[in-house]
Amino acid sequence: MRHNKLFLVLCSLLVVVAGAVSAKETDEAQLKQERSAIDKRLAAAEAACYQKFAVNGCLRSARQQARSERAAVQQRENDLKDAARRERTDAHRQELQDKQAAAAEKAALGGAHPAPTGPRAHRPNPPAPSAHRSPANQSASVGNAEQARARRAQDAAQARQRLLDKQSAAAERAQALRRHQAQREASGHPQAAPLPDPP
Repeated sequence: MRHNKLFLVLCSLLVVVAGAVSAKETDEAQLKQERSAIDKRLAAAEAACYQKFAVNGCLRSARQQARSERAAVQQRENDLKDAARRERTDAHRQELQDKQAAAAEKAALGGAHPAPTGPRAHRPNPPAPSAHRSPANQSASVGNAEQARARRAQDAAQARQRLLDKQSAAAERAQALRRHQAQREASGHPQAAPLPDPP
């Protein structure tokens, strides 16, 4: 008896969804035709504008009219998308409720606890606290912690050395630049004149 009711509910849901899909496709096709009609009207208006003396003003008003018509079509498209999104959400919610009801009914008939559903259903067991570890595991974790600490100290030392190398290279470049400028001044090459002040 229960399966017959479920079958009838599913069939009616399919009929409703099929009707909604065909209505949605019809609305989408109508909106596409409206966009095409707007583009054709704009092209005709632009062609007519080129026959007039004040072309720019005519083009501006024709394009403004097309923009406002497109905005109305876009708003209707957004409304259709929102409605479809709400329908999908409602269908998903109904599916979850059906699953929970079926699980509760199965549990009631079988005498077992209902299977958990929802976001917490597949959560793994938490790890055991460290107080229950064996001494061998504790010593291994201490050794791993010491290795990690030594690795971090070594990485920090290497980073400091790289920074010192960069600073010494920058100092050498600055000193070489000063020597080069002193040689140019000593050889008699005039220094380039500064740029004039902006107006």
